[in-house]
Amino acid sequence: MYSRSRPQSLRVGVATAAALLLLGAAWLGPDSRAAALANDSRSFSEQEERLLRDGKLVTRPTEVVRGQSRLMGGLAWQLVDASPEKVWRAVSDVRTYHRFLPAVEEAKFIEHSGAEQRLFIRHRLGFVSASYFVLAAPDGAKGRVKFRLDRSRPSSIRDAFGELRVSAYPNGKSVVSLAILADVGEGLLAGLVRSNIHEWMLRVPEQLKKFVENGGPDANLIAPPSSGAPGSADHAFPAAVSRMG
Repeated sequence: MYSRSRPQSLRVGVATAAALLLLGAAWLGPDSRAAALANDSRSFSEQEERLLRDGKLVTRPTEVVRGQSRLMGGLAWQLVDASPEKVWRAVSDVRTYHRFLPAVEEAKFIEHSGAEQRLFIRHRLGFVSASYFVLAAPDGAKGRVKFRLDRSRPSSIRDAFGELRVSAYPNGKSVVSLAILADVGEGLLAGLVRSNIHEWMLRVPEQLKKFVENGGPDANLIAPPSSGAPGSADHAFPAAVSRMG
């Protein structure tokens, strides 16, 4: 069940998101792990908290380089003027992904893979495109989706993992937090500037806010409560539709 947070609990997401980066960077070794989290495990600064309360996106970009791997991403938070249930409906329906994931041309549910769900994502910006499969583990009881690149399938990127979380905030609002690290390789970068992609990745909570506050998911497109309402332990993505643990 979504916890009903006090205003100061905006800080709660910091440790959670930083811990996720710690887990994801662990395979790179202690030095890279420390580098990834050096500036990300602290509580919000006064300026960050003020920006959040004002409805602005707060980001902490991170890069981890180890051998041939170059992961980029970080943490992002966004206050949304909508209930956690409404935000979760968007997060848990792959048919809405083109409305808040950057330059998504196609997003669809493929199949269940154990406790996870295999999704296909294709991005396109002009003549540049990238596609890959993701294994997603939605948890409606905790209001989060963990995801990781499906390395068993063809991919335009080298690696990716993270978590998108929806938390309750007073007065019927929500906080969306994102933790993500990805190695996009060289193919996608041939047509785009790396810094632009980095910024692009961390704007997901902001784009989700715009989508939800401007109408959001059509309730008629979402599976009925019998499939698992937000906050229930058995919530899952609709079987006919659709980031690291």
